Amino acid sequence: MVTQFPIGTSPTHEQIDAYELKCDDYAVRVMNFGATILKIIAPDAHGIPADIVLGFDRTEDYFDNPACFGATIGPSANRSNKAEVVVDGKTYQLPKNEGPNNRNNLHTDLNSGLHKRVWGTALDEENNSVIFSLDLADGVFGLPGNRHFTVRYTLTEIEDGAELKCTHTVTTDTPTFVNMSNHAYFNLRGATQPGGGEATVQLKAHLYIPLREDSVSRGDIAPVAGTPFDFTQPKSLLKDINADDPQLKIAHGYDHCFVIDGWKAGAAPRPALHAKDTRSGRTLDMLLTAPGAHLYTGNWLGDKDAKGGVDYHPQSGFAFEAEYYPDCSHHPDWPQPICKPGCPYSEQIIWRLGHTTQA
Repeated sequence: MVTQFPIGTSPTHEQIDAYELKCDDYAVRVMNFGATILKIIAPDAHGIPADIVLGFDRTEDYFDNPACFGATIGPSANRSNKAEVVVDGKTYQLPKNEGPNNRNNLHTDLNSGLHKRVWGTALDEENNSVIFSLDLADGVFGLPGNRHFTVRYTLTEIEDGAELKCTHTVTTDTPTFVNMSNHAYFNLRGATQPGGGEATVQLKAHLYIPLREDSVSRGDIAPVAGTPFDFTQPKSLLKDINADDPQLKIAHGYDHCFVIDGWKAGAAPRPALHAKDTRSGRTLDMLLTAPGAHLYTGNWLGDKDAKGGVDYHPQSGFAFEAEYYPDCSHHPDWPQPICKPGCPYSEQIIWRLGHTTQA
């Protein structure tokens, strides 16, 4: 069941609508501004529902949204050295917006990127889906190709829970670079509750990508074994976050891409993360098709008067952003997300929502 209702007007005077998907005891609310996830309602071990993603109550607060709560990020997610990407041996210049002297790029364009635009919308009631679409002309954001983007959200009932599926698809008339992600932050206790960073997490990742001092990928891939980045067994996100480790000091916590085990181009989504909140009993499993996912523990959060009037602080929640490895175009031996005519970009994220029988 899909419900549509207006929630505001964009800075460019376009109507902003929200769309709510429901199944069983679960509900997901998204909006056409930024193809953004606004709410994910999930019951706890006692059947009590709560919204488990960080964000705002007021639509207009998403017009700034430096933390990118719930947003669709692209065409180039994460950080790119010198604000460059390479396509077929040619270098293209993205906006310079991050790092020393703004020499690098973060999330393409923080002022007018995909998360700051109103998308077209279609409903697929039969599949309980909302499909957002957006066109970018050749040269927009410095990248080649007339590009057509779609983001499909589908909510499905599964055994002992629900499954939210997000499919990113891009077509182009010229080879171009595409590395999309979703930037939802989770607090399995509830978006208005403290302790979002205390979730117990297990990652299907034996490798991760270290950072330079400016938080751009260093260019090597390192084992997690024997480091605070080892989540191959369940542990709290906060257990080692203050360890005496140079990588944690650079990022003030976790802000790193993990190499998710078992990647094969074109394969089905594979398990990447299992998270549980021991207090509420809520669980979250993530499956994805991308080679990696970026764990961010909200180290710089400081939003005032967010959902429910609460203030967000560092570690109020965590994001796990499916993606190709950051700055991959400068490392040709890494998987490359090049979209070509007749060969669309298509990646999928699945969030499986559930709870234990008792908290």
